[in-house]
Amino acid sequence: MDAGGDIEAEGSHWCPQHRSKKYKPSQLAKLNPIEKSRYMFYEKPSKDMLLAKAAALKRVRMDVRQRNVEVETKRMVEVQKQQVEKHNELIGQLKAAEARNRIRLLRIRYNNIRNTELEQMVAYQPTSIRAVRLQALVPQKDSFLLDKHDIMLKNDRHRVEEIIDDEEMATTQRDLTCI
Repeated sequence: MDAGGDIEAEGSHWCPQHRSKKYKPSQLAKLNPIEKSRYMFYEKPSKDMLLAKAAALKRVRMDVRQRNVEVETKRMVEVQKQQVEKHNELIGQLKAAEARNRIRLLRIRYNNIRNTELEQMVAYQPTSIRAVRLQALVPQKDSFLLDKHDIMLKNDRHRVEEIIDDEEMATTQRDLTCI
């Protein structure tokens, strides 16, 4: 590296070999701007320049940190908004499910009360044929809590069919005036 320039010590500034002339500040002021800039390019920066450079780097680093913090806070706000939206959606779904369940339970309760009232009306009919007719004309709604299979035994079903088929009302005619 003798041809290009001398590197004396680590951290020193490179200077071309042919530059042996050192200008005094008064001579430097007399130079035209192009020559002055060529000369100053290879000069070590002054203390004021180094301090200004350090201050500028410090400002740039602070600005970059501040921008990073702003970006991070915006990202965190977006993440929190998304979490809040997901949470609100989940809460809405849970409330809707609870409302559906309440409505379903109210329907079941209504149908069960209606069925028990119909059963009581059928039970208090003066004749069994009227009871069977009432039961046929006003059907019970399916009870959601009860099983869907036939709850009548074979003997009961045979007896009901016998009562329905009795045209003369021989099996069901009663005199209730004495009660």
